[in-house]
Amino acid sequence: MYSAHLSLLSAFLLGANAQDWPACQEQNTVVRNAGQALFANLQGYGATIGCFIDDCMSSDKFVASEIESCAKVCYSLPECQFWVWGTEEGEQKCWFRTGDSGREAGEGWVSGSKGCHPPGTQVMAMGNSECWAESFGYPECCEAKYGPNGNAQCWDGVYNYDRCCFPKEEL
Repeated sequence: MYSAHLSLLSAFLLGANAQDWPACQEQNTVVRNAGQALFANLQGYGATIGCFIDDCMSSDKFVASEIESCAKVCYSLPECQFWVWGTEEGEQKCWFRTGDSGREAGEGWVSGSKGCHPPGTQVMAMGNSECWAESFGYPECCEAKYGPNGNAQCWDGVYNYDRCCFPKEEL
């Protein structure tokens, strides 16, 4: 009886420390840039449109189909501390921040801290993980320094930039 009670208490305490999804979302709250916009390569996580100056390889935002995408990408970016979900120019987007100095009320906006994500969220791999082997990974094949088609040494008849440098799932 005592150990069963202790197990229930432990489960309760562990749950209390984790942020509950979706209750952890801050409704009608936006975190504006305020010098804390996180510019990162979002293309590797699947961002293709709605990025800053149409460059998803260096952006703090992208068009997403669901709010979960914001939380998953923020969780995957080491520097990300907050994510924001809202509408810009008629499109639903995610934004990423290194701090919350720009926090303010905003009708219709939703924000969350890095710890606010769906249960079971794991760090996302950049690109298509099925492509990578020893000495061939996203940094060696897809980084912007290799140009618009990536590192030519990575590609053959099976593997190419479009197949490998974008994840299989859309955000």
